Amino acid sequence: MDIDQAIVELGERLDAWWDGFCPLLNSEDRAAQGHALLRGFEITKEFDRLKADGLATLAALVNRQDSVPADERAASLIRAFKFGARLADTLHDEFRDTADGETKVVNLTDEIVKSLNKIGSGRAALAELLDDPDRGVRALAGVYLIDLMPDRVCPILQQVREEARGLSAGLRAYMTVFAWERVGVARFNYLSG
Repeated sequence: MDIDQAIVELGERLDAWWDGFCPLLNSEDRAAQGHALLRGFEITKEFDRLKADGLATLAALVNRQDSVPADERAASLIRAFKFGARLADTLHDEFRDTADGETKVVNLTDEIVKSLNKIGSGRAALAELLDDPDRGVRALAGVYLIDLMPDRVCPILQQVREEARGLSAGLRAYMTVFAWERVGVARFNYLSG
């Protein structure tokens, strides 16, 4: 099982735990409350472990690029980018872990894009991800490509925004198009100074 799927399942367990814990809040059964709290702590510890594993995996994919042959580097970075996009969305959507988890993952995808921009066709290599079946992958790729190919990226991001309202991918798509259309700002402008 991959990390993002494990986090989704953990989120489902957390929802079930909360549904069982809520009725206990007004209960006089201290033992049941204590047992429920312990189960909640176990879920939290498992989430922290999964998040740490995901971040370590992504960091390793980013940092090992010197050991990857030059002709395979772009493909390796694109695989890492896809993993990062899925992990960021999962951390956000399942646990609302935006300040710590999602932000760290997006910072690592910034590093991936900067590395990609130094080789081959540059960050334009991410264009293949605009057709990815995962809307979060499409949205994050669009974040870094909107200034290169706005005519292709804007409609894709608008579609993701409509499909994923209330989810990380939808918010990311909305904010990217909004910043681009209103002030002509793209994330890569920020990354490149």
